Amino acid sequence: MQRNSKTRRGVLTLAGGALVALAGCSDGGGQSGTPTGTETEAGGMEPTDTQTAEPTETETEQPEETETETETPPEGNAMLRVAHLSPDAPNVDVALDDMTVLTDVPFETVSDYLSVTTGDHQVTVTPTGGSEPVFDASVSLESGRQTAAAIGEVSGQNQEFTVTLLTDADSGADSGSTRIRAVHTIPDAPAVDVTSGETVIADNLAFGEASEYVTVPADVSSVELRPDSLANDEEPVGTFSVDLTDMAAQSAFATGYLEPSGGQPGARILVETDVEPSGTTGTETGTGTGTPTGTPSGM
Repeated sequence: MQRNSKTRRGVLTLAGGALVALAGCSDGGGQSGTPTGTETEAGGMEPTDTQTAEPTETETEQPEETETETETPPEGNAMLRVAHLSPDAPNVDVALDDMTVLTDVPFETVSDYLSVTTGDHQVTVTPTGGSEPVFDASVSLESGRQTAAAIGEVSGQNQEFTVTLLTDADSGADSGSTRIRAVHTIPDAPAVDVTSGETVIADNLAFGEASEYVTVPADVSSVELRPDSLANDEEPVGTFSVDLTDMAAQSAFATGYLEPSGGQPGARILVETDVEPSGTTGTETGTGTGTPTGTPSGM
């Protein structure tokens, strides 16, 4: 197997049993949190324009290849999306700088990219229907596109709750290929290898870490989650079906529990689009949601 070096892409890590702001969110099944605000004054979030342009006719005999570069956010702004990947956290309401931006956000929700001014922002998260925040702190954002991933457990049984900031791709792949990375958010799993056949997507990936992006054929249909080993060839604890997008860049979030109990969600792969084939930042969810094709076993 070809080994892929990993990188810890956490630029900002916030501990303390809480979530960070989710806005414009939709989960893998198409459900959405309810936004309660549209635009804020300077310093707030604005959803990016995600409408698809109408196709136009062309007189050329053969279509020209399109570049896969992404749209550039307003100068000095951050492009931020948030992923709720804490398997024991409740649905939450979120406020940014004292303005409620979303309500009733469930587990496995990943927001659209939002244009956010750089600098410090006050984020308040409260369980839906509750009055006491589980998180209320200032976070600092830098320019560029990032995913704020809420991971770990509110209970802290296996991993303390934390929010980690991941740096997302800025370009897609050539025709016939997909750029993909793995993100380890399974609280009860040790370091893992993530493979697709002979291709190593992630090697010795610890909880809370993201691998580098690697290029794989767009028709890849499954990925394996394996205990870490030097040869990346340990027996998989789970094999998951995926549906990748040609010419896109995508993140494969390994989430849920390896050994669930009492109604806990089992291990699964949630694939989210970071850069769409057109070169715009990803907004769709569930385009490559992984489903298990085998029963995960303990490592």
